[in-house]
Order: sequence, then C-alpha cells, then structure tokens
Amino acid sequence: MARNEDVKNFLHKHRAQVKPEVYGIDSQQRRVPGLRREEVAQLAAVSVSWYTWLEQGRDIRISPAAIQRIGKVLQLTPVEQNYFSAIVFGHTLPSEQSPDIPKEVKVMVDALHPYPAFVRRENMDILYWNRAAQENIFDWTQVPLSDRNSLKLMFIDPAYKQRIGNWESAALHTIAAFRNYQAAGRNSADFDSIVNDLSTRSADFVALWQRHEVSRMGAGNKAILDLNSEMKHYTYTSLEVENTPGIFVIFYAPVVEKSSQTGCE
Repeated sequence: MARNEDVKNFLHKHRAQVKPEVYGIDSQQRRVPGLRREEVAQLAAVSVSWYTWLEQGRDIRISPAAIQRIGKVLQLTPVEQNYFSAIVFGHTLPSEQSPDIPKEVKVMVDALHPYPAFVRRENMDILYWNRAAQENIFDWTQVPLSDRNSLKLMFIDPAYKQRIGNWESAALHTIAAFRNYQAAGRNSADFDSIVNDLSTRSADFVALWQRHEVSRMGAGNKAILDLNSEMKHYTYTSLEVENTPGIFVIFYAPVVEKSSQTGCE
C-alpha cells in the first residue's frame, strides 16, 4: 500500500474514533462519527485546506510540530504518534542490504538451548534458530525460503496457524507490530513485498490489514500447541542487536501457569 494511502487511512480511522464531546462539540445530528476535518484543523491550529490535503495524502510541506498537535487532538498513544510521524516523513535512513548475522549472535542463540530462540529481521523474516525453537515453536525448514516470515506464516501456513493459541488476536497484534516496524524500516521494499504477497494469498490478512492497528512487540506472552497437541505458554522478549540494526534476537521462556496471549513473533 502506498504511503499516502497509509496517511489517509490512519487519519480517517482515528478522526472517527474521537468523541466530539471531549472538545465540547455537540455530536447530535451527525451523519458520521468522530470529528470533522475542519474541527481537527481548528483544534490543531492548522488551516482546513492544509489538513484536508494531508489527509488526502498530497505532497505538502509538513512540520513536526504540526504533526504533534494533530496527534494530540486525535488522542494518539505514544506508539501511534511515532508511527504517524514515520509514515508522514518517510524513511530517513538509506536502503541497504540485510547484513550477515554476526557469528557471536549465532553462538548465543545456540547456547540458549533448551530455551527456544531465533533471529529475525525487522520485516519479520526468520534468519536463524536453535534446535529448541525448531522443535517447540516451528520447523522453518519445512517451508520455502521466501515464506520464512512470521507474518506470512500467520496467514498462509495451515500448520503454523493451527498451533497458535487465540489466532485472531495474535494475528492482529503481529500485523500491528509489522506496521510499526514498516514505518521506521530501513528498506520499504522489504515490507512492501510481504504486504503485496499476502494481499494476493490471504483474504484474512487483507481484512485485518485494513483495520490499521499499530503497536510494539518488544515483549509479551504467547500460547502455542506443541507436537504432542498440548498448549504451552511462553513469555517472549525481542532484543535488537546493537551493532547490526534491524536484526533481532527473539527469546522464549516457558511459564508454568496459563497466561493470556497477546502477540506472536
């Protein structure tokens, strides 16, 4: 999806969610929910035509201060505000090839056995994993190299989907995190290719993608069905490799008691 479409859809969604009463505006006899464009513009101290052009995705001059004011009017969370700024101003870092995984990172991932751990890129491509991850999370060797991606597998691989507890919630959370990574990503083509591929292969993906949710995936809980058809619960942590930006180590720790599942790496 083009970046101007992301801006348009994001603003339209959040404008519709704001209750006019919060700003002392009568909401009676309105045909659509939320704030009108002119109301957002007035509250954010920008011109109506400028805000309209912004929401339409036109190429206009934009200041960070104006984006912050609009975000405040729309009651965006800090994560949503960062995402909004990223999709407006675009990628600031040059496109580059994915670097090799440092040898030390591979050694660390292997050493984490018997705990599952793997390495992935910011676009959720899976690059490396230890034996515990292959045995308890997923065997990525069983799918084509082009499909070794957490977001893709969530929608196109029946075996992977079946093993995920509370699949719809996990899928939505994964999409929301992917959007956040995409906004700040170093190479937009790496993300666009995944979105385009999934858009032709999964109606479920298209439906959830159009909800325009955004969140972070630094840590959380995950439920997964093991090879013995027993639901296992984990906490996961995502750590970016300091000297290799865009590369993350994902570590899973088993939990004894059942915990609610909020996401899926």
